[in-house]
Amino acid sequence: MKNVIRALTAYSAIATLQLVLLSPAHANTDSKSEEKQVTSNEFRYDKPFEAAGSLLPKTTDGLPNESVVEHSTNGVASQQNTPSKTNKHQHHLGVNKSSSDIVISSVNEFWIYESWVTLEQDIDYDGYHSTFSIEFDADTIFTRAPVYAVLYLGRDGVYDAIHVSSEFYIYSEDSTDTFTIESSLVSGFPPDEYDILLELYDADTEMLVAFTDAYDDGALAYISLESENYEYVVEDTVVIVEEHGGTWTVFSLLLIGGLAFMRRWTAKNPL
Repeated sequence: MKNVIRALTAYSAIATLQLVLLSPAHANTDSKSEEKQVTSNEFRYDKPFEAAGSLLPKTTDGLPNESVVEHSTNGVASQQNTPSKTNKHQHHLGVNKSSSDIVISSVNEFWIYESWVTLEQDIDYDGYHSTFSIEFDADTIFTRAPVYAVLYLGRDGVYDAIHVSSEFYIYSEDSTDTFTIESSLVSGFPPDEYDILLELYDADTEMLVAFTDAYDDGALAYISLESENYEYVVEDTVVIVEEHGGTWTVFSLLLIGGLAFMRRWTAKNPL
C-alpha cells in the first residue's frame, strides 16, 4: 500500500510540473529600469541651437540693434568648428541638491525674468508626459554675457540634474533672446508630479548667478511626468482552451496516462 501512495505522489508531482511548463508565460509589467536616462535638444530663435566653440567675455559695450545681436550669435557659431566648451560643465550631471543648497554668487547682475513649460508625448494617455520643454528668458545688467544653464527635476524638494546646456549669450534685457531645452525622459522616472529647477551660470567665472524653481515660479511646480519605459502598457496574454466532445484535452491525456501507469504498477506489485 505504501508503494501505491509513493507512486501516486510521484505521478502528482510530474503532472504538476507538466502543467507549469504548459502554462502561458506572463509579462512582468513591474520590471522597470531605475537608471535615469534623459536625452535633450536645444533651440533658439525658432531653430536648433548650434553651440559656439568659444565665446567672447561679457561686455558693457553698446550693440546697435537686435539684428546685430542675432547676427553676431550666428556668426560665432558658424565661424567656430572646435568642440563646444560644454564638456567642462558636465560635473553638474548626477548631482542632487535641494533649494536650500543654492547660494547665489552675483548681486543683481543676472536674473531669470520668465519661464514657460510645454508638455509633450503622452503615449498611453494617462496624463503623464515623457517629453517636456522649458523656455526661459534670462537677463543681465551687461550688454552681452556668456552663460550656460543646468536643468533639474525633483520630488519632495530634492532635485537631480538632467541636462547641462551649451554656452550661449544673453543680451541685457532683450526679450527675444530666450533659450529652450527640450528633454525626453528615457528611463528612471516613475509617474509622479515633478518640480523643475533651472540654474544659470556665468560662463566666464563658473559661478551660479541666478535660478528659478517651483517656489519662485508656479509654472515649474507639479509637472506630470514619467519616463518612456512607463509609457508602454504590457498586457498579459490569456489562453482560453475550449473543450468539445470527441477531442482530447491535456487533462484527459494526463488522466489516461495516470490510469495506465497505475495498472502497470499494480500488475508488477500485487498487494
